[in-house]
Amino acid sequence: MIWSIKNSFSKTILQEIVQAHFPYGVVYHLIKEEGPDHNKSFTVAVHIGEECYGEGTGRTKKAAEQEAAYHAILKLHEKNIK
Repeated sequence: MIWSIKNSFSKTILQEIVQAHFPYGVVYHLIKEEGPDHNKSFTVAVHIGEECYGEGTGRTKKAAEQEAAYHAILKLHEKNIK
């Protein structure tokens, strides 16, 4: 089942879920950027409407967004939105 799989498609899966259940889109916000240029860490939050559904951290912005999307999918699953 897709809910238990953490992969590089989390952003796509989240987008599809949101399009099917919400009148608004997904927005990613960069919260924090830390470390030297050769060893950065990014933290991103994902919002659906006004609500934050997840945060993620990664070595790239894209990785942080994927992590945030994964956590958002889990939160939506807890709310029984599939």
